[in-house]
Amino acid sequence: MNNSLPDVSFDLKEWRERFIRAVLRLAALLGVVMIAVSFPTAPSADRILFLTLYVVLLGAAILPAPYTLRAYLLLAVTATIGANAILGWGPWADGATFLLATVVLASFLLDNRTDIVALAGSIIFIVAVGYLEQTGAYRLNEIAPATVLADWGGYIADFAIIGTILASAATMLKTAFAQITGQTKEAFNTLTMERHALEDKIQERTDELESHMFQLRAATSAARAIAETQEIAGLLQKAVDLISERFEYYHVGAYILDDQRRTAYLQASSSETSKPLVGQAFRIEPDRKDPLSQVMESRQMVVATDLDKTHFHRDANFPLTRSRMAIPLVVRGALIGVIDIHSEQPRAFGPEDVEILQTLADLTAISFDNVRLLEETRSLLSQLAAGSAYQTQTIWSKFTSRQKNAYLYTPAGVRPVFSREPGPKERDGLYVPIVLQGQAIGSIRLKRKGLSTQWSERERDFVDKIANQTALALENSRLVDEAQKSALRNQMIASFSTHVRETLDVDSVVRSAATELRKVFDLKEAEIMIGIAQPDAPAISARDSNP
Repeated sequence: MNNSLPDVSFDLKEWRERFIRAVLRLAALLGVVMIAVSFPTAPSADRILFLTLYVVLLGAAILPAPYTLRAYLLLAVTATIGANAILGWGPWADGATFLLATVVLASFLLDNRTDIVALAGSIIFIVAVGYLEQTGAYRLNEIAPATVLADWGGYIADFAIIGTILASAATMLKTAFAQITGQTKEAFNTLTMERHALEDKIQERTDELESHMFQLRAATSAARAIAETQEIAGLLQKAVDLISERFEYYHVGAYILDDQRRTAYLQASSSETSKPLVGQAFRIEPDRKDPLSQVMESRQMVVATDLDKTHFHRDANFPLTRSRMAIPLVVRGALIGVIDIHSEQPRAFGPEDVEILQTLADLTAISFDNVRLLEETRSLLSQLAAGSAYQTQTIWSKFTSRQKNAYLYTPAGVRPVFSREPGPKERDGLYVPIVLQGQAIGSIRLKRKGLSTQWSERERDFVDKIANQTALALENSRLVDEAQKSALRNQMIASFSTHVRETLDVDSVVRSAATELRKVFDLKEAEIMIGIAQPDAPAISARDSNP
């Protein structure tokens, strides 16, 4: 083992020297590409300017020069490119990018707050150019798009905000970096003293971890595959296959218990010899030797080996078994099944195997329950959606049968339309359905003025949102209408009850009831008769009619 310690000292000045050399060389290399791209279309003045700046940049990159001179030359070149872009194109070119790059480079390369000066100078320059351009004292390139005051205002505001954020972030980064460097040196000294002690412990643990690495990898891949399965039958089959394959057990079976927990159904098997047994029921009888019975009673893992002849239970279906492990599948305290593992080795299950396999069994049980709940939830949601859609369709079919079904806006005003479906010609334009609970309860049809019939995706999305809000508003209106009708019925019932109860005389009660029924329902005639139909039996009756 190499005991030499790396040098953690950090020289900011040296780092800046390397940084500016790398930036200058990269800029000199990319500058050729930029000049080649922009040179054919650039004006003569811009060509001279670009060539001059590139010569300066190339000289700073190649020729020996003090660090400060190189830094200021790099900043000057970057700022000049940005200023030239703004003078030519205003807010429509990438001048702000170069000016922001100047601010960031100044923050990293220099410590005398040059970044603040660069930011302030850039803002003043942009404001001055914008003011002169808007007042007519200066004009941009002839091919540059026209600008308004709002263009310059937004451009300046964005530049000021982004520049301030970048400058502040760079300053905070440098401060934090300096603090971290100091703390790192202190921590390194402390860690150096503890390194040798830790190396001894690490070496001891390395030998132990290497022996378990294969099992951990197998458990991780198996757990991921089990958790990704979204189908109950496939989940159990995948679980037993993965445990058998990754841990090299010749048979793994998964049993699910019935509600009484007295019968176990083999749901999945990894061995070909036991495939025909899948789906069969096995009665769980009290037996201290049978691992399945022991798991049922104790809800604890059971491990058995044929070396213990007294407590080992040999299964006739698996005669090669020499070690056996039964792991309970428990979800929220309830036992739902058992995983039965058989091995041909006499001592196949160590303490580490027990822990890993128990974890896989717990994950299998939780995944099984989650998939079951997910399937039940999907079924319930599907039923609810179907019921809601049917109820919505029924209610609105009844509601629209007694309402005006459409309104049309024209230059002459809004008028009702009584046709239920638009004709072929009326479908010209944009047609958007009004959907509620998955059911179309109406539609919106729009036609443009003039000859243009095209609708953009943004316009279609906007109309879709309006249709959704219209559907909600219509449903709310219908609910309010139903609530008002219900309140009116309750009020009528209360009024009827009050009038009827005003007297204790039977004749008066019957007469009042007939009168109120006629008034409430605006009837031509209302008759109430009290009495049992018998020969010669007197009856009490009242009739009220509307002349």
